[in-house]
Amino acid sequence: MRKVLIIFKWVLVTFLLFVILSFTNDRQNNQLINLNDISIGLSENNFINKQIILTYLVEKNINFDSILLNDFQIEDLERILHLHPGIHDVEVFSNQKGDVSMLIEQKKPIVRIKSNYDDCYLDKFGQRIDLSDNYTASLIVATGKIEINNYKEIVAFINEINKSEFWKSQLTQLHYNDDDIILIPRVGDHKIHIESLDNIKEKLDQLYQFYNIALPAKGWQTYTDINLKYKNQIICTKK
Repeated sequence: MRKVLIIFKWVLVTFLLFVILSFTNDRQNNQLINLNDISIGLSENNFINKQIILTYLVEKNINFDSILLNDFQIEDLERILHLHPGIHDVEVFSNQKGDVSMLIEQKKPIVRIKSNYDDCYLDKFGQRIDLSDNYTASLIVATGKIEINNYKEIVAFINEINKSEFWKSQLTQLHYNDDDIILIPRVGDHKIHIESLDNIKEKLDQLYQFYNIALPAKGWQTYTDINLKYKNQIICTKK
């Protein structure tokens, strides 16, 4: 008799587990997903916000009220979000209740390109960021006859000057002429001619020494042009 009761007990447990699993599977088969949270990492430059992301998803025909949990593909949603020009990285999470959460990292612009052919931002990886109606970043501006193949050297230049608080605050513009590149400083009424961005660290080190030694004695408003085209030489033009 005891043996029969044990067998009956195990049969009952198995049956209950089957019922629970069937109920759970049936519930998941009919469970719609819902957007629970959009978390955007803090940034100095906020080109995107929750409303921008929601509008973008609507434009991409992502409707959380009509997607079943079993049909929901996290990878597909991440791929769509990665295509947004303001997003650097994204992770999407979901649970058995159908709650979907997004963790978004914004792109961080380091330079504004305002050329004859383009108007955009670039991040430190050289990725393009469209202008925003909601935000304008205060950054060094690259102007003039800039081609797309110049973007790589511009990004390398900006990454270099961003290592120095002095140059980061002193330089405001990078201008491309036909055969010259000109830097525009924040302090001083002069233009800095560097010809190209080759050996830019050496050129900036040379200019820094000139700033520290010559300009305090001569005055920051003495020169109209400072020429760094020639190695180990600084040629200045007075007003």
